[in-house]
Amino acid sequence: MDQPSLKTPSEPVVDFGSEELKNLAKDLLDTCLDKEDITAGLSAPQIGLNVQVCVCRRMDLEEKSDRPVKRDTLWEILINPRILETSKKQSTYWEGCLSVGEGDNGLYGPVRRSDLVKIEYKDIDGNDKSLDCKGFFAHIVQHELDHLNGVIFLKYIDDPQSIWKCKDLDNYYNKHGEYPEV
Repeated sequence: MDQPSLKTPSEPVVDFGSEELKNLAKDLLDTCLDKEDITAGLSAPQIGLNVQVCVCRRMDLEEKSDRPVKRDTLWEILINPRILETSKKQSTYWEGCLSVGEGDNGLYGPVRRSDLVKIEYKDIDGNDKSLDCKGFFAHIVQHELDHLNGVIFLKYIDDPQSIWKCKDLDNYYNKHGEYPEV
Protein backbone atom coordinates (compact mmCIF):
# COMPACT_ATOMS: atom_id res chain seq x y z
CA MET A 1 0.00 0.00 0.00
CA ASP A 2 2.99 2.29 0.46
CA GLN A 3 4.21 1.74 -3.08
CA PRO A 4 4.72 5.21 -4.66
CA SER A 5 3.09 4.13 -7.94
CA LEU A 6 -0.21 3.63 -6.08
CA LYS A 7 -0.26 7.31 -5.08
CA THR A 8 0.83 8.77 -8.43
CA PRO A 9 -1.46 9.61 -11.36
CA SER A 10 -0.58 7.55 -14.44
CA GLU A 11 0.52 8.77 -17.86
CA PRO A 12 -1.49 8.01 -21.01
CA VAL A 13 -0.29 5.32 -23.38
CA VAL A 14 0.96 6.70 -26.71
CA ASP A 15 2.67 3.69 -28.29
CA PHE A 16 -0.22 1.40 -29.23
CA GLY A 17 0.47 -2.08 -30.55
CA SER A 18 4.01 -2.08 -29.12
CA GLU A 19 5.52 -5.25 -27.68
CA GLU A 20 5.95 -3.43 -24.37
CA LEU A 21 2.22 -2.64 -24.20
CA LYS A 22 1.27 -6.18 -25.25
CA ASN A 23 3.56 -7.62 -22.56
CA LEU A 24 2.11 -5.31 -19.90
CA ALA A 25 -1.45 -6.29 -20.83
CA LYS A 26 -0.45 -9.97 -20.78
CA ASP A 27 1.20 -9.61 -17.35
CA LEU A 28 -1.91 -7.94 -15.93
CA LEU A 29 -4.20 -10.54 -17.46
CA ASP A 30 -2.01 -13.47 -16.35
CA THR A 31 -2.02 -12.13 -12.79
CA CYS A 32 -5.81 -11.81 -12.83
CA LEU A 33 -6.20 -15.35 -14.19
CA ASP A 34 -3.79 -16.67 -11.57
CA LYS A 35 -5.84 -15.01 -8.83
CA GLU A 36 -9.21 -15.38 -10.54
CA ASP A 37 -10.97 -16.51 -7.36
CA ILE A 38 -10.05 -13.31 -5.48
CA THR A 39 -9.76 -10.53 -8.07
CA ALA A 40 -12.03 -8.56 -10.36
CA GLY A 41 -9.38 -6.27 -11.80
CA LEU A 42 -5.80 -5.03 -11.79
CA SER A 43 -4.07 -1.86 -12.91
CA ALA A 44 -0.53 -1.09 -14.07
CA PRO A 45 0.24 1.07 -10.98
CA GLN A 46 -0.35 -2.03 -8.84
CA ILE A 47 2.66 -3.65 -10.48
CA GLY A 48 4.75 -0.48 -10.29
CA LEU A 49 4.07 1.10 -13.71
CA ASN A 50 2.33 4.45 -13.92
CA VAL A 51 0.66 4.07 -17.30
CA GLN A 52 -3.08 4.13 -17.96
CA VAL A 53 -3.70 0.43 -18.44
CA CYS A 54 -6.00 -1.79 -16.42
CA VAL A 55 -7.90 -5.04 -16.73
CA CYS A 56 -11.48 -5.46 -15.48
CA ARG A 57 -13.49 -8.63 -15.07
CA ARG A 58 -16.72 -8.50 -17.08
CA MET A 59 -19.02 -9.36 -14.18
CA ASP A 60 -21.86 -7.94 -16.27
CA LEU A 61 -21.42 -10.74 -18.81
CA GLU A 62 -21.25 -13.38 -16.08
CA GLU A 63 -24.41 -12.03 -14.41
CA LYS A 64 -26.37 -12.11 -17.71
CA SER A 65 -25.32 -15.60 -18.79
CA ASP A 66 -26.77 -18.87 -17.56
CA ARG A 67 -23.62 -20.64 -18.78
CA PRO A 68 -19.96 -20.03 -17.91
CA VAL A 69 -18.46 -17.17 -19.93
CA LYS A 70 -15.39 -18.02 -22.01
CA ARG A 71 -12.20 -16.92 -20.28
CA ASP A 72 -11.01 -14.91 -23.30
CA THR A 73 -14.13 -12.69 -23.19
CA LEU A 74 -14.27 -12.44 -19.40
CA TRP A 75 -11.59 -9.75 -19.07
CA GLU A 76 -11.57 -6.28 -20.66
CA ILE A 77 -8.27 -4.44 -21.19
CA LEU A 78 -8.82 -0.70 -20.82
CA ILE A 79 -6.17 1.70 -22.09
CA ASN A 80 -6.40 5.45 -21.42
CA PRO A 81 -9.91 5.01 -20.00
CA ARG A 82 -12.02 7.94 -18.96
CA ILE A 83 -15.47 8.32 -17.55
CA LEU A 84 -17.88 10.19 -19.82
CA GLU A 85 -21.02 10.00 -17.67
CA THR A 86 -22.06 8.87 -14.21
CA SER A 87 -25.51 8.28 -12.79
CA LYS A 88 -26.85 10.12 -9.78
CA LYS A 89 -28.06 6.76 -8.51
CA GLN A 90 -25.45 5.19 -6.28
CA SER A 91 -24.92 1.73 -4.87
CA THR A 92 -22.72 0.25 -2.18
CA TYR A 93 -20.63 -2.89 -2.60
CA TRP A 94 -17.89 -4.42 -0.48
CA GLU A 95 -14.53 -3.80 -2.16
CA GLY A 96 -11.09 -5.21 -1.59
CA CYS A 97 -7.79 -4.83 -3.39
CA LEU A 98 -4.77 -7.00 -4.11
CA SER A 99 -2.61 -4.02 -3.06
CA VAL A 100 -4.25 -3.61 0.36
CA GLY A 101 -3.25 -6.44 2.69
CA GLU A 102 -2.56 -10.02 1.77
CA GLY A 103 -4.46 -13.29 2.15
CA ASP A 104 -6.54 -13.42 5.33
CA ASN A 105 -5.26 -9.94 6.21
CA GLY A 106 -6.54 -8.35 3.01
CA LEU A 107 -8.81 -5.40 3.79
CA TYR A 108 -12.39 -4.92 2.63
CA GLY A 109 -14.90 -2.16 3.12
CA PRO A 110 -18.23 -0.90 1.83
CA VAL A 111 -17.77 1.68 -0.93
CA ARG A 112 -20.50 3.89 -2.35
CA ARG A 113 -20.12 4.78 -6.03
CA SER A 114 -22.19 5.68 -9.06
CA ASP A 115 -24.25 2.68 -10.09
CA LEU A 116 -23.92 3.46 -13.79
CA VAL A 117 -20.91 4.84 -15.66
CA LYS A 118 -20.24 5.27 -19.35
CA ILE A 119 -16.57 5.07 -20.27
CA GLU A 120 -14.44 5.40 -23.36
CA TYR A 121 -11.05 3.79 -23.77
CA LYS A 122 -8.68 2.35 -26.36
CA ASP A 123 -7.87 -1.27 -27.05
CA ILE A 124 -4.34 -2.64 -27.43
CA ASP A 125 -4.17 -1.44 -31.06
CA GLY A 126 -5.44 2.08 -30.26
CA ASN A 127 -9.01 1.55 -31.51
CA ASP A 128 -11.71 3.60 -29.78
CA LYS A 129 -14.09 1.62 -27.55
CA SER A 130 -16.86 2.46 -25.13
CA LEU A 131 -18.78 0.62 -22.44
CA ASP A 132 -21.88 1.22 -20.36
CA CYS A 133 -21.15 -0.27 -16.95
CA LYS A 134 -23.67 -0.80 -14.18
CA GLY A 135 -23.94 -2.37 -10.77
CA PHE A 136 -20.95 -4.28 -9.48
CA PHE A 137 -19.19 -4.02 -12.85
CA ALA A 138 -19.43 -0.20 -12.60
CA HIS A 139 -17.74 -0.42 -9.20
CA ILE A 140 -14.93 -2.56 -10.63
CA VAL A 141 -14.29 -0.10 -13.45
CA GLN A 142 -14.33 2.92 -11.11
CA HIS A 143 -12.02 1.11 -8.66
CA GLU A 144 -9.45 0.42 -11.40
CA LEU A 145 -9.72 3.92 -12.87
CA ASP A 146 -9.08 5.27 -9.36
CA HIS A 147 -5.80 3.32 -9.34
CA LEU A 148 -4.82 5.07 -12.56
CA ASN A 149 -5.42 8.38 -10.76
CA GLY A 150 -3.42 7.44 -7.65
CA VAL A 151 -6.45 6.70 -5.44
CA ILE A 152 -7.06 3.62 -3.26
CA PHE A 153 -10.61 2.53 -2.34
CA LEU A 154 -10.01 3.09 1.40
CA LYS A 155 -10.28 6.83 0.66
CA TYR A 156 -14.06 6.39 0.36
CA ILE A 157 -14.54 4.77 3.76
CA ASP A 158 -15.24 7.38 6.44
CA ASP A 159 -15.67 5.01 9.39
CA PRO A 160 -12.58 2.86 10.11
CA GLN A 161 -14.90 0.43 11.96
CA SER A 162 -16.31 -0.45 8.51
CA ILE A 163 -12.98 -1.90 7.36
CA TRP A 164 -12.80 -5.65 7.80
CA LYS A 165 -10.02 -8.20 7.36
CA CYS A 166 -10.77 -10.81 4.73
CA LYS A 167 -10.92 -13.70 7.21
CA ASP A 168 -13.37 -11.83 9.46
CA LEU A 169 -15.61 -10.85 6.55
CA ASP A 170 -15.54 -14.45 5.23
CA ASN A 171 -16.46 -15.78 8.70
CA TYR A 172 -19.35 -13.32 8.95
CA TYR A 173 -20.61 -14.26 5.49
CA ASN A 174 -20.35 -18.00 6.21
CA LYS A 175 -22.29 -17.57 9.45
CA HIS A 176 -25.01 -15.18 8.17
CA GLY A 177 -25.18 -15.90 4.42
CA GLU A 178 -24.77 -12.22 3.62
CA TYR A 179 -22.33 -9.38 4.16
CA PRO A 180 -22.70 -7.01 7.11
CA GLU A 181 -25.24 -4.25 6.63
CA VAL A 182 -23.74 -0.89 5.72
